[in-house]
Amino acid sequence: MRALLLELRPAALLETSLENLLRQLGEAIMGRESISVIIDTQGECKLPPDVHIALYRIAQEALNNVVKHARANHVRINLKYLCTDDEQFAGVELSIVDDGRGFKPQGIAPERLGLGIMRERAESIGARLEVESQPETGTQVVVKWKLEELP
Repeated sequence: MRALLLELRPAALLETSLENLLRQLGEAIMGRESISVIIDTQGECKLPPDVHIALYRIAQEALNNVVKHARANHVRINLKYLCTDDEQFAGVELSIVDDGRGFKPQGIAPERLGLGIMRERAESIGARLEVESQPETGTQVVVKWKLEELP
């Protein structure tokens, strides 16, 4: 129900921490599928709105792919806020790792809808998206976004 409310009222995405949004996605999957979802978070900070929404949507698409294609038993979501030596916010790294059947990335056309949407969302905020997978070893999706250095 929460997921539906977020779709009907997108402003609620910004009113909820990214960690809580990821937990809601995980709970929804565990409620529908027999996949365990573990979420680890390191640090916390407020992200720019476009980054917050893009990371949520990338995680949403990655988890949809797990449900549709991976045949996974376990998923681990890691959300890590990056800080400088003087504890200033510098960026964020989000990873979604599953133990599913994997695939050959070179065998998937880059314009495939799910992967293409994730890449577009990452590019729209200046983030880097990495997808690593091999048959029978699962898949890892990593998004890295860093603040641009000030002159």
